[in-house]
Order: sequence, then C-alpha cells, then structure tokens
Amino acid sequence: MTAITSEEHKQRQKALATNLCAGGLKGVVVVSRGGATLDRYADVLYLTGFYQCYSYLPDTPNLFSGRAHTAFVMTADGASILCVAVKEFEPGTVTAGDIRCSDDFAGTIAEALNELGLNNGIVGLIGADVLPYSQSKLLAQKLPDILWQDCDELLQSIRRIKSPAELAMIRRAAKLHVSCLSALQDAIVPGVTEAELVAVFGSHALRGGAGLYFTAMSSGMSISNWCSRPLPGFSNRQIISGEMIRFDMGIVLDGYLSDFGRTAVVGQPNIEQSRLLDTLHAGLDAVIDAIAPGRAVHEAVEIGEAALRTLGVAKKQGGTGIIYSSFPVHWGHGLGMGWERPIMTDTENMVIKSGMYLAIERTLTLPGTGTAAAEQTLLVTDTGTEILSAGPHGRWL
Repeated sequence: MTAITSEEHKQRQKALATNLCAGGLKGVVVVSRGGATLDRYADVLYLTGFYQCYSYLPDTPNLFSGRAHTAFVMTADGASILCVAVKEFEPGTVTAGDIRCSDDFAGTIAEALNELGLNNGIVGLIGADVLPYSQSKLLAQKLPDILWQDCDELLQSIRRIKSPAELAMIRRAAKLHVSCLSALQDAIVPGVTEAELVAVFGSHALRGGAGLYFTAMSSGMSISNWCSRPLPGFSNRQIISGEMIRFDMGIVLDGYLSDFGRTAVVGQPNIEQSRLLDTLHAGLDAVIDAIAPGRAVHEAVEIGEAALRTLGVAKKQGGTGIIYSSFPVHWGHGLGMGWERPIMTDTENMVIKSGMYLAIERTLTLPGTGTAAAEQTLLVTDTGTEILSAGPHGRWL
C-alpha cells in the first residue's frame, strides 16, 4: 500500500513556505476540521498527515475547546507547530516541528504564534471559513496586532497537482468505488428500496476500508432532485419497473475522495429515456475528450456546450420534447481531499495541467420523462486523460 511519507509532507511544507515568501507573508495559520464529517479536513492532513478524529462538541471550559478542529502554524522559513484539540494519532505518521494540545484551542494557537514570532503584522490564514467565529474572536483578543490575510490559493495551487503517491491512492479509491457502484447497479430490481441500494453500496465501501462521504439517491417523483430526502440523502421508497433512478455517491479512502454517479432505468429504457441518457453521455464524452494539458478549462467547456447545442439541448426549459440543462449548470470540478478548483465553467480561465484529478458531470431534463445526471472521474496525463470511473461494461455501464 502506497502512503504519503514524512519526506513528502516536508516537501509540501517547503512548497507552501516558498509561496508565503513570494506573497510577502512571514507565516501562516492553516485551519482544518475533522471529526466524522469527512469534510474540510484536507489542508492540515495534506501538510502534516494529521486528522482530527473527534466530532464537534461545543466549547466547555476546562474540558473541550475547538474539539473537531486543528491548526498548523508555520513561518515562511519552515518552522512549525501543530495545534490540536485531541492529541491522538498513530506514532510516526505526523510531520510537524512540534505538537501542542490544551483545553484552550485559541490559546494554544496564540502561544504558537508568539513562539514563532508571528504575533504582529500580516499573517496568512488558510481555512478561514472553517475557523469557528468564537475562536477567531478569541485569537483577535489575544493577538490584536496581527493583520490576517486570507491566502488559501497559496496551498490550493500546490494541492491541485497530485504526486505519484497521491495518484496511486486515488486510483485505489476509484477502483473500490467502481466495485461499490457496480454492486449497487446489479441490485437494481423492481421493489428494492433506495435505502437497500445504499446499503449494498455502503457495505462494499466499508469492507474496503473507505468512509462514506455522501450517498445521494432519487427516483420517482423526486427524480429532478439530487436526493429524495435531504436527510439522510435517500428514502425508503420502493423503486418501480420502468422508472429512472439517480445515484451520486462519494467515498473517502486514505483521505482521498472518489465522487461519481449515474442514472439508470429499472428494466429496459423506453425511447425517450434512451434519448435523454444518450444525449447526456454524448455531451459528457465531448468534454472528457477535450480535456488535455495546456487547454484552458473554458475551452473544454465550450466544446461541451457546442455538443449539447448540436444535440438539440436548450439552456432552459422550452417546449414539449426538448431536453434542457438542469441546475447546477456546470461541467464538474477538481478533486483530491475534497472539492477543488477548477470549477468547470465557461468563465474559468485556469489551464489544465498534467496531474490534475477532475470530476466531469452534467444534469439534463426531458419534460415528461425525468432528469438524468452522470459523472466520471479522471486523471489528466501528459497526453490526455485516464478515466478512473468507467463501469465494467463500458464508460457509462
């Protein structure tokens, strides 16, 4: 099993330090959140190998503070202190100059900033949107001379291009995900419930050592929605022969997200269902085939939009029998330890590069027939793409 080594974590920290210097920042605080959500843990895990495993609990004086959060404080010359709410991790897996823990999370961060000489002037902040407001107020009180500057892109630009070790972990996650989704598709028969299908998918994922990031499923009257029920993301309704069913599933394996889904028909599709699905897949194939190093994101998106126009797809709901684009109107996003740039839209000028990990998706609706969505994940290579999520019977099967 390939894993991220301490040496690679040090290289990542060095790359961030270089970006801090280039940005005129003398240091940074990187904030992440863990604790069962499998959401927004990425930055600190990426830099240090540390994941805060405990779930969120309200701050309780002399007991808990910042329970689900962690902060990595680093200077532009690479000196660092990792501030954790719970000091629990496997020996030898965390890379940091020092690790500190107390029942006062903001106090721990403030002490680290003082010790590293980052207690005044402009200091970078990565993950401001996951730093609790209560903790940010305490930090401002403890260190009033700091001028905080959001600088997430200094780290995101590093995370965007995957290393060989990351690529191996991503491929492993995608391989497991394909087997989970194949098992789900094999279990689609009239009378089965959405919940039972999710259980099939989940059991395969858990046995493979992955966590469930999200499980969105819809069918019947809810087919136009991402999920039949917002909580937990699926319902207990029995699916009926001849109807469509949508499923968009995410798993996390060793910190890396695999995210893709399909729309299937229970039984044999009718003519209009086939037209909707064939149109959806053709549009997605056009974008996938257009992705290559050196091409701007908006250029690939424009190729996809042109393909949909040729196929007679409207931008908004029109007359009877006309397929139209459904919300959200975009062609996907970057992946890694969560969602990343680029977002695949016609206003994104970012240039596609080898080593990027992308999810390409779209949603289309045919009035009277339903809504269909599908998604593929791929790696950008020196010559094009490597599709990770193709089914056992073809790209979309």
